[in-house]
Amino acid sequence: MHNALKSSLLVLSLFASSMVLAAVNPAYEKVLTKDAPNAKDHPLTGRYQGSSILLQTQKAYDEIAFAAGPATEPDYSSNKKFSKVQKAEGALTRTVYVSPKGRSSLEVFRNFSDSLSSKGFKPIFQCDNDSCGPSFKSLKYNWNEKRTHVQGEGYDVNRNRYVQGVFDGAKDIRYALLQKGTGAATTYVGVYAALNSGGSMGDLSESLNDRVTVLVEVLEPKAMEQNIVTVDADAISKELAANGAVSFYGLYFDTDKAVIKPESKLQLDEMAKYLKANSAAVYIVGHTDTQGVLDYNMTLSGKRAQAVVDALKGYGIADARLIAKGVGPLAPRASNAADAGRAKNRRVEMVLR
Repeated sequence: MHNALKSSLLVLSLFASSMVLAAVNPAYEKVLTKDAPNAKDHPLTGRYQGSSILLQTQKAYDEIAFAAGPATEPDYSSNKKFSKVQKAEGALTRTVYVSPKGRSSLEVFRNFSDSLSSKGFKPIFQCDNDSCGPSFKSLKYNWNEKRTHVQGEGYDVNRNRYVQGVFDGAKDIRYALLQKGTGAATTYVGVYAALNSGGSMGDLSESLNDRVTVLVEVLEPKAMEQNIVTVDADAISKELAANGAVSFYGLYFDTDKAVIKPESKLQLDEMAKYLKANSAAVYIVGHTDTQGVLDYNMTLSGKRAQAVVDALKGYGIADARLIAKGVGPLAPRASNAADAGRAKNRRVEMVLR
C-alpha cells in the first residue's frame, strides 16, 4: 500500500511538472491573442476564424518576388533558390496570422485558398511539404534573413521577438501563389501556412506549438507616386563646398541588381553638369540599409556605385576623376528599425577626394 501511494504521488508530481513546463509565458500569450498595432485584414483575404494578426507591413508601393516554383538545393547549399519567381510591383501588404490551437495547416490553408478561388483567383503554383523543395522553408521565411521578415511599426519587445521566430518550428508546410487579372492589372496573393511544432527559441517556440501560422502576401497593381528628388548642379556644388559630400536619392536600381533605372536620368544629368563645370575628383559611394546579409550588401553597393561611375563616363567625364566604392550599411543616416530610416540609408553619395 505504501509503495502504491508513493507511485501515485510520483505520477502526480511528474504530471504537475509537465503542466508547468507546458505553460505558455503570459507575456507571449497576450501577444498571440491581440492584433498587432495598426494592423487590419486585407479585404481580399480576411482571416481564419479565431486567428489574430501577429505581424504586418503595408507599403504604398514596393516590389516582391513571389515563389512560383519549388525550391532547389538543400538548406546548406549556397546555391539554393526558388526554381521560378514571379516579380511584381504595386501596393504590398504582408500579414502573419496565428491560429487557435488544434487546427491543421491543411484546414487553415484551404480556408484561405478556397476563399480566394471564390473571388476569381486562379493558382499559378501550389505545393506542400516535399513537393515544395528541400530549402523552401528557409527561403520563404528565415530567422536569419531580414529580407524575409515582416516587421511592423510600434511593436513591443515581446512582439518583436516573433519577427524572427514565427516560422522557426514550422512543419507540414503549404503554399500557393494565386492571381487575378492579366498584365499590368494583375493582383497576386501568396499564402504560406505551417503548423508549429518544436523550434529552437525556447518559450517563444513553446508559445506557438500546435498553432498554425500563415504568411499572406497581397500585391495589388498601383502606379508609383512620382516623388523623385533631384539635386541640381548648383546644389551639388554648394553641398560639396560645405560638407565635402552630397547624397542622392534620385538614382534608382532594379531589385537586387546594379542596373540603373531610366528615371535616374534627371539626377545623372545634374551630376554630369556639375562635373563638367568643375575639375573635382570624387568618390561615388553606394549605401544600403541593413536588410540582407552584410557581405551581400557590401558587394551590391559597390556594384551600384560602379554603375553610376560608368554612366557618368558616358557623359564624357574622365575615368581618372571617378572612383567607385561600396560601404553597404556601414554609414547609416538614420535608424534601420523603421521604413523611413531605411529609405534614408539607401542612397548614393558623391564625396570629394
